[in-house]
Amino acid sequence: MIRLELDSLLYTLSQSFDFGRPVVLPDFFVDHYVVYPSYDRFVDGLNRLAAQGGGNLMGTDQFIRRGGNAVNTASALLALGVPPCLIVKTSEWGKALMKTLVHPDLKLDHVHTDGSLSHTVSIETTYDKRDVNLMVSDSGAAANFQFSDLTKSDFECIYASPLVALLCLNHNRNAPVLAEDLYSAIREHSDALTFMDMGDPSSNPSIVEPLVKRVLLKGLVDILSANENEICYFANNLPSNDVDWLKARHDPNKWLKAAELVASRCAIRVDLHTPFYSASVTSDSVTSVPAFEVESRVVCGAGDAWNAGSILGTLLGLDAKQRLLLANSVAALYVNSSTTEHPLLQDVISFLENPPPMQEPIRKAT
Repeated sequence: MIRLELDSLLYTLSQSFDFGRPVVLPDFFVDHYVVYPSYDRFVDGLNRLAAQGGGNLMGTDQFIRRGGNAVNTASALLALGVPPCLIVKTSEWGKALMKTLVHPDLKLDHVHTDGSLSHTVSIETTYDKRDVNLMVSDSGAAANFQFSDLTKSDFECIYASPLVALLCLNHNRNAPVLAEDLYSAIREHSDALTFMDMGDPSSNPSIVEPLVKRVLLKGLVDILSANENEICYFANNLPSNDVDWLKARHDPNKWLKAAELVASRCAIRVDLHTPFYSASVTSDSVTSVPAFEVESRVVCGAGDAWNAGSILGTLLGLDAKQRLLLANSVAALYVNSSTTEHPLLQDVISFLENPPPMQEPIRKAT
């Protein structure tokens, strides 16, 4: 059955497509990666240095890459043959750095330079036999981007777009207000699909409940993308909830249940992406596909690559299973890349023509 789905998907991807420019906003980060083989050894080394009053921890691989959910998703879309409209806020220096870090074909005509540069140190390591990335951030302009920052030119791009993706809300101090204002304007002036990926809210948990009440339950979002951690936060903040869904963050058998609950209560499509499988969930359907088994060389940014594949699949009108296969393949190629470069569309086609095995599903795909 999967082979038939893949053949149909490959045929669709081989055809030309042009559905306008999806909008992606609002963050750009400079990401400094620190790669260390073991979390325990990393912490032990830092403790040793602290005990002696300071020093230098050797043995790391380090590199600097473009960062931010919006810029990474836009970069991945461009590689897939979908030129995006990227709307971000940074500083003059930030835009200068961006020009050196992104593909030259990525248009930067909607980059605002009246903010401050956002930075992240991403520590890539292994904890409890699982690859993890631990991010230490200075949110910069991502903390205060607001609806009033958008210009007439920005709105022209937004209202002409087939899909508007608002990302990285976890860094924003007034995320619910931004999301409500933007999506309300889109509902009033456009037929664009509305797409939201909050990001990890653990350092800013107060945004989740108002996002649920003021945005999701009001029907302002068509597609909610979330990983296993984020979907449990959303489930835990639904009105009249009597289950501690935050405990489910560590129980893979409950992640899909959380997604089903949010999709049903909010009447939206939930796109769930996890290390083991991805799923597309609505109030009346659940489709899940196991992740591909590939060596993971980088963790940070996998969700952005996955979102780009899912956005392309959505705009192509793929069915849920084909869209998940596409998104999983884009994410697999990204995490398997030692350079954190996003895969080209032809790379994805080649990957799907001879795909690696899939992981054993936690819950049987439907």
